[in-house]
Amino acid sequence: MQINYLVGKTEYLENASKTPALPVFSDKAVGFLAELSKELLAIPGIRNHTDVMSYAYWIRKASLEQAKKEVVREGINRLGRGVAFHIAPSNVPVNFAVSMTSSLLAGNISIVRVSNKEFEEVDIICSAMNRVLDKPQFTEMKQYICIIRYEHSDEITEYLSSICDIRIIWGGNNTIEQIRKAPLPPRAIEMCFADRHSVAVIKTNEYLKYVSENEGNVSEIAKKFYTDTYYSDQNACSSPRIVVWLDDKNDSDFEKAKDIFWNSLEKEVSERYELQPIQAVDKYSMLTELSMKKDGIKLSKNDNSLFIIDVDKLSDDLMDYKMSGGYFFQYRTSSLDDIIPIMGKMCQTVAVFGLDKQAVVDYVNDKGVRGVDRVVDIGDTMGLEFTWDGFQMIEQMSRIIYIYRG
Repeated sequence: MQINYLVGKTEYLENASKTPALPVFSDKAVGFLAELSKELLAIPGIRNHTDVMSYAYWIRKASLEQAKKEVVREGINRLGRGVAFHIAPSNVPVNFAVSMTSSLLAGNISIVRVSNKEFEEVDIICSAMNRVLDKPQFTEMKQYICIIRYEHSDEITEYLSSICDIRIIWGGNNTIEQIRKAPLPPRAIEMCFADRHSVAVIKTNEYLKYVSENEGNVSEIAKKFYTDTYYSDQNACSSPRIVVWLDDKNDSDFEKAKDIFWNSLEKEVSERYELQPIQAVDKYSMLTELSMKKDGIKLSKNDNSLFIIDVDKLSDDLMDYKMSGGYFFQYRTSSLDDIIPIMGKMCQTVAVFGLDKQAVVDYVNDKGVRGVDRVVDIGDTMGLEFTWDGFQMIEQMSRIIYIYRG
């Protein structure tokens, strides 16, 4: 089998099914990740790779110890399921490490297939992992990690699926459908992270209040929204694709707020973002298709790098007409009830400004909304967490050894 090892080697992969599982938050796994954090943060110029730096901070020992308190419960015994086979996405470079981290802390042997697409972030993290694993105190951890690449191969995928106890698939619906053709052992479980979309909701009067209190300095909000969207080129499921303005239909306030918001974002984009020519063409093509199929569509801003499409009605299929490179829908309403059509099973994150997050969660509960797994502040959609798409990752990747009390 033609497998390229970024971390690990054939021996570890072939022996994976015989390697003992570890307890949740084992000292071995925590120690390795904490050392990896130090190794990454010591790299010169690491601040130029914001996502790698964020990952390094996320796996600091203090952060892991805090996470342990939230997961490990006295009297509940958790152990890794065994071999975890991860298929990482091709659109978020650091995701492979995030998935691996949850798996290691859950006590599993982690085999992670990364995309064949070359990412500097992948090379940086894998190189740091190899340096840490070469240290004598972490030699034993070598058998728990294989980061691999291989060209499309049903044979390899079927083999890795046949030896795993849990399969984690990150990718589009087509990717999941293809991978699922490879059968799993009877006791194995699967976690799939499919195509999703996300929404930003801004309370108009609260945004204007912020502008007033900060003497018109709106760059902070623009920077946060840029991080949520352009940093991943809107490829991350957590990147908002629509901005919903929530207000009492005060037209002058709405016009003022949206102009300030989009103009400040446009300034941020002009300074930091480089649009590929094909993206501009694709956005026009998608807009044309949308206009032919939907009424009430209006292009209110077109600066190539920033498309803003006003819609006068939300439908459950609107978010299917998505595009990267700064392609946003805009909708105005006085009630969250109006956005329920885009809060179905495909909706992952609601990013808010000027709204109470708990109140939004309560609303989702009260309405029995089928989607929405996260509610965050604008600027936090890319935050690294051990809960994702409604899964408590470490708990799902481990098993409970139950003692019957009688």
